[in-house]
Amino acid sequence: MKIKLFTLFIFIIFGVYHTNAQDDLKIMSRTDSIFFSKPYPYILPILGDKAHNTKVRMPLPIGVMFNALVGTQYLSLDNMQLGFGNVNSPDNPEMIDLSEFVTFEDITAQTSTYNLRFDTWVLPFLNVYGIVGKTKKADISVTLIDPIPLSVTTEVSGTYVGYGMMAAGAVGPLFISLDANQTYSFNPRLDDPAKVSIAGLRTGPVFKFKNNPKMNITLWAGAMYTNFNSETVGSIRATELAPDAPARIDEMITNLNDWYDNLSPADQLKYYIPYTKLNNGLENLQDSVNNGYIRYSFDKKINNPWNMLIGAQWQINYRWQVRAEAQFLGDRTAGLFSLNYRFGIKGKNWFSKRNQ
Repeated sequence: MKIKLFTLFIFIIFGVYHTNAQDDLKIMSRTDSIFFSKPYPYILPILGDKAHNTKVRMPLPIGVMFNALVGTQYLSLDNMQLGFGNVNSPDNPEMIDLSEFVTFEDITAQTSTYNLRFDTWVLPFLNVYGIVGKTKKADISVTLIDPIPLSVTTEVSGTYVGYGMMAAGAVGPLFISLDANQTYSFNPRLDDPAKVSIAGLRTGPVFKFKNNPKMNITLWAGAMYTNFNSETVGSIRATELAPDAPARIDEMITNLNDWYDNLSPADQLKYYIPYTKLNNGLENLQDSVNNGYIRYSFDKKINNPWNMLIGAQWQINYRWQVRAEAQFLGDRTAGLFSLNYRFGIKGKNWFSKRNQ
């Protein structure tokens, strides 16, 4: 009895159906009628047979999705530290704290990435998945205003892995889904992988085709929250930072001296030590530019972590779906394209009556 009540509660609160069972019955095809006349054929999701008995066609339990995303992310930097080192020296360079006087414009990261997502419905309302992907190209533009006017655009690439889960349900004709995932991006310039956490809420209607029950179109709108580990530590070779070095480094030294000379006597006294260390570090870098590198450490953040999104999916049939999504407002603008293939592993449904 307790099991039946718990199951009923699950279907009332979390039913993962884009429309209710009565609407499905109205446009049920002969193929679906045969499907529901037989026991649920797949081992997942757990309790899938109970959803099957309500005559609601669930998505096939396992999916492989290809995603391609192009976007722009705006970031801000704090607590900046720099160190100047040489690859021939085993010692890490002394880090110079620039946080009190360094001035940045917002960083712009333009990204092109693709990934594969492998997912399964473990419960009728809960989907879990893993992600593996590659950042094909990320142009990161950093503009330093003080103490050294400098604009640098760096092209980076790398791989990433992650995991996530999605809870889904329905309220009348509208579906609702809550998705959360976390990815780890690896880049040779970083000491530790960059960790990114994303949560999204989506809701919208599903439009079915009476003459083709396997096909539908889903529209949605929602919001997404993005967060990541704030501390970034890494190194970059001098030739990558200033390809026309040492002439470019000489210009940086001149700009640094001009900045310091224009300070008030009180500020010159206040910033004398970091200014001297910066000046010496740049001069050493200029003398050994081919072997020199800059060690950096900073905290990054998104000033507006929330953004809006709209999207659509065309379900061609139970196995194939195509979707597109646009993310906008906030500090993130992106476009996403996805192709999804779904299938199931046949066998006795886990924890169904047929197993008891």
